[in-house]
Amino acid sequence: MMKSDVEIKDFVYHKIKGAELERAVTGKLSKKGRPNKSDKEDIVISVLSNEGCGQTQRAYVNVNIYVRDKWNAETKAWEEATERVGELCDLSKFLFSIRKDDFHTVPSECSQKTNPTGVSFEDGHTEHFINNKLYIEINNDV
Repeated sequence: MMKSDVEIKDFVYHKIKGAELERAVTGKLSKKGRPNKSDKEDIVISVLSNEGCGQTQRAYVNVNIYVRDKWNAETKAWEEATERVGELCDLSKFLFSIRKDDFHTVPSECSQKTNPTGVSFEDGHTEHFINNKLYIEINNDV
């Protein structure tokens, strides 16, 4: 039976819930989008695609982690907090090899990159996000 987007998000959510990654961030873990006006380190899970209704179902899932930029007094600009981003990237790597029952990620098809969000907050600070793109295969009973 084909798994829904909700079931796929639940699989990823329960793998992160209580893990070191969730404990390390300052914000919330969410399957419903980022909390309104949050400037914390939130983890947001979203399904990009969900295909296949036969024995093998394929899904791409984003696990985005938002990280506040650091102020550089010398350049007078907000810059990526590379040390913090690196820590959270390392803590995210377990996502590329998670499995439970019929669900499993395919590490060779997963990726991780960091981008600016392009958002400026009221106090002027900016942020980056770590995009963990997971490729998940689901073995359905036929």
